[in-house]
Amino acid sequence: MKEAVKEINRQRIARLAKKLEEHNFGVTVTETAQEAFEFLKREIPKHSTIGTGGSVTLDELGVIEWLTGNPDYQFLDRFHTDDRKKIFRESLLADVYLTSTNAVTMDGMLYNVDGTGNRLAALIYGPDKVYVIAGANKIVPDLEAAKKRVEKHTAPANCVRLKKDNPCVKIGECAHCNHATTICNQYVTTRRSGEKGRIHVILVNEELGY
Repeated sequence: MKEAVKEINRQRIARLAKKLEEHNFGVTVTETAQEAFEFLKREIPKHSTIGTGGSVTLDELGVIEWLTGNPDYQFLDRFHTDDRKKIFRESLLADVYLTSTNAVTMDGMLYNVDGTGNRLAALIYGPDKVYVIAGANKIVPDLEAAKKRVEKHTAPANCVRLKKDNPCVKIGECAHCNHATTICNQYVTTRRSGEKGRIHVILVNEELGY
């Protein structure tokens, strides 16, 4: 990312961090993805049970590779299982849940759209601690912009990634389809963290995920 853009993002992230804190979220700001990854490794206690959402951001950070087969943690591995539903349910009782967000608004809210709903269920209630990692590309002015971001970019890109034969793959934006394979079933706005600091947002001054 060009330095001028990074400087503008630093200013936006600083303002956003204050808004998130006002809304009861924990907040950490990092300049790089590597710093965010190192923060997670320091903060998550050894022997924790850890669940994750489906997230390109976590993969780009190296989190999934770090947890897979790691004897220091009980990783509820959704990626190497014959019973994903069981993993999803167990993740609701995890000590720690890791995910990204589809968008974070400048007035301090998270916006997410989900197919199965397991990620958003864990975000809302269950795990003792939820870490939400958001790259600078996920920051939008308001909820209307968040919705447009998902429809114009996030949902179509994820449908391509997941090899879904939905209309957005063909036209490049949401068609508000009612297909059996749609990944847009649950729409959730998180206005604040009900328990102070339970949801901890890590803002990264790099582009991460979709």
